[in-house]
Amino acid sequence: MSSRLFSSALAAALVVGLGTINVAADGLAARLQAIARSCDSDIQTYCSGTPAGGGRVVRCLGSNYMNVSATCRGTMASAMHDVCSSDLARLCPGSRLGAGEAEACLQAHIAELTGGCKSAADRLAAR
Repeated sequence: MSSRLFSSALAAALVVGLGTINVAADGLAARLQAIARSCDSDIQTYCSGTPAGGGRVVRCLGSNYMNVSATCRGTMASAMHDVCSSDLARLCPGSRLGAGEAEACLQAHIAELTGGCKSAADRLAAR
């Protein structure tokens, strides 16, 4: 899988993972609200027929990651950073999200990922 394709797929999988993690954990509710606010027009464009709840809208956005607005992708990347912050700090110090650096680093260390980051990457690998 190309690095760019993996980066997009990993970002989507991590954001999809946000929709399946307990909302009370790690301020997830705030992350989901931020995604809803910054991705409102993208939700209308790509996910208007998707019923709310159970992470379905977030999964829809993740599956349309390459098509959504830069603002929406930025918020989704921020959420990805939150989910993978400890792995990014440990494995990829200084790597920037959104520029492909952090995503490529996470790909290179996929076997070493932990927690929610590993869970999301595992979901990606199972696709």
